[in-house]
Amino acid sequence: MNAPICRLYIAISVDGYIATPDGGVDWLEPYHHLDTGIQDFMDKIGTVVMGRNTYEQVLQLGDWPYAGKHAVVLTSRVLAPPAGHEVQAWSGDPRQLLSTLRKRGDGDVWLMGGAMVVRQWLDLDLVDRLELYVIPVLLGDGIRLFRRSDHRHALELQAATTWPGGITGLHYYLIMDC
Repeated sequence: MNAPICRLYIAISVDGYIATPDGGVDWLEPYHHLDTGIQDFMDKIGTVVMGRNTYEQVLQLGDWPYAGKHAVVLTSRVLAPPAGHEVQAWSGDPRQLLSTLRKRGDGDVWLMGGAMVVRQWLDLDLVDRLELYVIPVLLGDGIRLFRRSDHRHALELQAATTWPGGITGLHYYLIMDC
């Protein structure tokens, strides 16, 4: 069995945004019915890691969608997890967290977002694979997935897939800083 990897799996607009300026993701609703392989992805995931804002947004969407998965919220504030679900707050070193999660051995780690978390984990070289789902929408403004950084990363394209509705999946391995 292979060691668990850290995977950034996220939808992004053609112009590079993950949300509207107010954090909204309603622009994704017309695409929810399309099967882009989310169940295969989820079958490989043991832990979902997200920032506090992403967590709060997920809670507002209704039922907890990650039942049976360990969830870690990167925050220094106290959490009130959904009843019956394993949600842990973490405010320590992300390297230590990822090392601990890999040792659990219950599957890959899904780095879910948001943008600050993604940048921090990329800059620390903790992300093994980028799985970007490019949605054929130009938002024009909003929350960018990739914030400015002094770190550069070389990527190796592993797969490019298209689905009805114009969604393109791009899967990259991060191979090194450049």
